[in-house]
Amino acid sequence: MKITGLMLCPRWLPGLMAALALFSGCGGGVGEGGTGGGSYAQGPINGFGSVIVNDVRYDDSAAQVLDADGSSRSSADLRLGMTVEVDSSTVTQTISGPTASATRIRYASELLGPLTAVDSANSRFALLGQTVQVSSSTVFDERLSGGLAALAAGQLVEVYAAFDPASASYRATRVEPRSSATAYGLRGVVAQLDATAKTLRIGTASFAYAGASAVPSALADGAFVRLQLQPAAAGSGSWTVLSFGSGTNTLLDGRQARVKGLISAFTSTVDFSVNGQRIDGASASFPDGTAGLLLGARVEVEGSAQGGVLRATQVTIESDVDEHTRGFDLRGTITVLDTALKTFVLRGMVVSYAGTTVVFKNGTAADLAPNRRVEVKAQLAAGGITLVATEVTFDN
Repeated sequence: MKITGLMLCPRWLPGLMAALALFSGCGGGVGEGGTGGGSYAQGPINGFGSVIVNDVRYDDSAAQVLDADGSSRSSADLRLGMTVEVDSSTVTQTISGPTASATRIRYASELLGPLTAVDSANSRFALLGQTVQVSSSTVFDERLSGGLAALAAGQLVEVYAAFDPASASYRATRVEPRSSATAYGLRGVVAQLDATAKTLRIGTASFAYAGASAVPSALADGAFVRLQLQPAAAGSGSWTVLSFGSGTNTLLDGRQARVKGLISAFTSTVDFSVNGQRIDGASASFPDGTAGLLLGARVEVEGSAQGGVLRATQVTIESDVDEHTRGFDLRGTITVLDTALKTFVLRGMVVSYAGTTVVFKNGTAADLAPNRRVEVKAQLAAGGITLVATEVTFDN
């Protein structure tokens, strides 16, 4: 996996705009300057049928799907918990909620490399000198049966996450196993940059970039960078950088935006950053108040961009509990049904309907069958592998 881009990175509302290019990739991007129409969203996938990001349902039937390299992929490659950015038509409000038609969906992970430690007692693991925290909303790929308990030192994994500067760790949204990788990858915040020795630190690891390609001219402490790494440690806690990305994208004027991320810098409620993107909150409303605005806080920001600054109209504060309670929303066709275990498979996820409180609409559990279309609202079970249905609606 090739990982590119120097990133200075951070709720839907008509008339907003933005273009925060969290994942800079190959070719044209969300933030290449000028004025744009339509809308932009960045955050983890929290549903399908089509693709749901930040509670907006995006029709992906005509969307171009790209990976971190900018290589063309299929919507079938998208999974719950993946962090993505979506370019789309203007978001409109419908009876079923906000919707839009996606023109492009790009996904990229934060870390790819071998595990060095697993701390199940504290719900965390480490790789590439970074600590990754697991929560009740972290999705584990079905190949990792047992979730965190299935991980072991030396195992190669790919992690979708958000960086938390308050604890200098990552909050995982999805964890997948990898069988191999020609290069490792990391997105993090630069510290202790030595432009003479050509070294920098991210977390507890040191990175040497003397032979790296496309070194950004704006490289500096505090910058978010994406690194492509040689898949072998150069020494104790040290890694060799093969490549940086193509640089920082610029916010586009004239677009809607709904961006979810963690506060990465905080001066005041009118001057802070989300995932490295500066936010002007002078004209924003704060439905949850401002006491919770601090480093590492999870927020959703709605606003419009001017001069590279995202001028917020609303800032909503969220917690891990909020994330778990929101759960997931899946629409699709049942592929496998196990009436003994009371589970079925939908969009590649095992869904349990064994709970006594699950609500069925337009049918009953007896109507479940392969090839039957349903919409499921569910939450993650302990371990992050299985979804527990709270509501099943049959598409009659």
